[in-house]
Amino acid sequence: MAKRGFRVMDSDLHTMEPDDLWQRHLDEPFRKFAPTFARAPEGPSNQPTIQIGTLTIGEMTLRPKSVHAAADLHRRSFARHPHYEVAAARGYDAQSHLRAMDIEGIDVAILYGTRGRQVLMHDDLDPELATALARAHNSWTHDYCGADPGRLKFAAQIAFHDVGLAVREARRAVRELGAVAVVGNPNPVNGRHIHDSYFEPLWEAIEELGVPVGFHPTGLSSLRDDIAQRLLDHPNGRMIGTAARNPMELMLAFASLAAGGVLDRHPGLRCAFLEGTCGWLPWWLWRLDETWEKFGPGSEVRISALPSEYFFRQCYVATDADEKVLRQVVEAIGDDNIVVSTDYPHSDGLFPEAINEFVSLEGVSDKTKAKILWDNCARLYPLATNRE
Repeated sequence: MAKRGFRVMDSDLHTMEPDDLWQRHLDEPFRKFAPTFARAPEGPSNQPTIQIGTLTIGEMTLRPKSVHAAADLHRRSFARHPHYEVAAARGYDAQSHLRAMDIEGIDVAILYGTRGRQVLMHDDLDPELATALARAHNSWTHDYCGADPGRLKFAAQIAFHDVGLAVREARRAVRELGAVAVVGNPNPVNGRHIHDSYFEPLWEAIEELGVPVGFHPTGLSSLRDDIAQRLLDHPNGRMIGTAARNPMELMLAFASLAAGGVLDRHPGLRCAFLEGTCGWLPWWLWRLDETWEKFGPGSEVRISALPSEYFFRQCYVATDADEKVLRQVVEAIGDDNIVVSTDYPHSDGLFPEAINEFVSLEGVSDKTKAKILWDNCARLYPLATNRE
């Protein structure tokens, strides 16, 4: 398959998991804590409020104005193509995803969970339960990809509540289930940032496994440290918070990894920053370098290069398919470290025109488009890429 002459590997396409996934896949004795999902009658079906024992996850879904904004977007997305209705009726099963990939023109997709990330977005989750939730999700996703292992690959979910348990599940998911990445949470969990020494065993293990960490923000969250929650109770808070959260959380995540010394200590660790656009990157690299030159010499953790150098050596960023500033980004930083994401089947994606939108971007050469659509993603993820 090729889309207008280009092979396409989607760096970040999503599963939409069934509500009963955890009832079916959670190990005992955790099954009694399987998440339940409640949806407001006027809200979108894809954004429930999640209950796990006494914990509630979903700050956005608890506010009527936020629910209304999301429901309006959901209706408009479904109007774009009849396959949305078909996929929803089938529970977004693997066959409907493969059909969506055919419609969009995607050869290979790396699957990131939707509910799989959301159920972990609470600081107060019991660490063993959080890991059990991630383990069940990874087992389900492995089976899901079995519908076409050549086209469907997945990133493994881990819980950041306990580093030892996270290491164990990352190893299981990669070595036993064939995961090609590990999902990274850019937000602090229980006050621990990702460059906290507590997480050193995790970065060491993932570096050894030879897979990347795909840092991906999560909209449906009840984490205490989440940029968007500052705005939810204010006018147009959903819109402003959504615009701000993803790039800002990813900016801080990269800063932690580079200026906090993680990438210096783990030169084989690859990281991707997904679903947060790429237009922020040239300025942020300059800003971090400039600030490091001023404050770095007196800082407690030393690094051997400027923060920007770690990005070019070890990191990738995903562009939105219609990101019109991509031309300026390529002019500023080159085209070796950029991949593309369609975000299907989320409402704020562009299905079925995402790849058409990307290929039609002005001021970006076909050579650069080919690298972003396939070559760079094939370097990021460890999988066979000679598929025709």
